[in-house]
Amino acid sequence: MAMTTHTSIDYVSDSKTVIALGCFDGVHAGHRKVISTAVEIANELSVSSAVWTFDRSPKNYFSPHSVPTITDFEEKRVLVEALSVDKFICVPFGPDIFEITPVDFFEKILLGRLSARHLVCGFNYTFGKKSQGDIKLLSKLCCKAGIGLTVIDAVSIDGIQISSSAIRNALAEGNVELAAKMLGRPYILDSEVFSNQHLASKLGFPTANQMFKHNKLVPKKGVYVTRIMIDGEAKYGITNVGIRPTVSDNTLCAETHIFDFSDN
Repeated sequence: MAMTTHTSIDYVSDSKTVIALGCFDGVHAGHRKVISTAVEIANELSVSSAVWTFDRSPKNYFSPHSVPTITDFEEKRVLVEALSVDKFICVPFGPDIFEITPVDFFEKILLGRLSARHLVCGFNYTFGKKSQGDIKLLSKLCCKAGIGLTVIDAVSIDGIQISSSAIRNALAEGNVELAAKMLGRPYILDSEVFSNQHLASKLGFPTANQMFKHNKLVPKKGVYVTRIMIDGEAKYGITNVGIRPTVSDNTLCAETHIFDFSDN
């Protein structure tokens, strides 16, 4: 059964659920452990698995553009769907979210609208107004309601605790190998190729040019080896991230020369 997507806080589940809770920016290795655990428990209980998340980092609501996004809505949705989740609930972060008390969030949304049977979250999960809800409170609420709770410990690689912040730092430093280890895949740029003046083609190395989406994390400026997916087929090339070297218009973009490829 295909995953269903829901973007309203008022969504009411038509079945009981096991819910993975978190912001999940990047859907990195630690996030996948949380989500996969929820899917496993849902299968054991014969109920639906669900991911509850936000359309942005809460920090970006109060301080716009303060936290670059590793995965936008569609990238996050695709990555979550690959983990065999039944329901992807990604709601806009706004007053109806940050003003709700932890108890009301638990009782009205998790229990009332989503019919939670079991919750799964990371060790540092917080919820409700001013992040007043923590694991200790969540455990008490689950115990009182008679539902299960699984808390996933921190996941580390090469002695570094995996987190969205650590991935942002690695990409900002140009350490794409470390970022890929923490993500469990290479960092992805998924955006339309835009047409330019074809100056690079005239110089003998045609390029595919992509703009970075609004608030999308931009890796350290430089030249990278890249893999490019074209109609399901992998090609390789080199990508310059930065100001376009073939055009002096100060546009920040990713400019990719694809090896052994001449199509549009």
